[in-house]
Amino acid sequence: MDRAMQYIFWLIALISPIKTVMFTIGFLIMADFITGAYAAIKNKERIQSTRIAHTVSKFFIYNLVILSTFLLEEFIVKEIPFQRVITGFIAITEIKSILENFDKIYGVNPFKALVNFIKKSYLKDAVTALSKKDKKTTSEP
Repeated sequence: MDRAMQYIFWLIALISPIKTVMFTIGFLIMADFITGAYAAIKNKERIQSTRIAHTVSKFFIYNLVILSTFLLEEFIVKEIPFQRVITGFIAITEIKSILENFDKIYGVNPFKALVNFIKKSYLKDAVTALSKKDKKTTSEP
């Protein structure tokens, strides 16, 4: 039992610098699962055990990838921020899935709604002015 405790403490010490990152990805996975289940219930679709198993495997695989990239960055290639880049891609994937579930639940794509809001509001003038200003500065020699 003493040897097992040493391994557990070693694992905790190894994970401690990235525990907040792993917690955040775990939260996004759970949010995706909850919104996906709610969308399935709302659309009268069956909740399948394979989808639940997919969520569980995603949790372990994503966290294993995050830990691997952290170790790669920490002990092998310190110059390239592998962990942040890979974690960013994982987070974007989960947020995209949550937004798709939101669309299935409410029939509104939040990203498209934001773009339409910008196009129809006074922000459109500001975006257009910035765009024109950017074009002028890049075209001048």
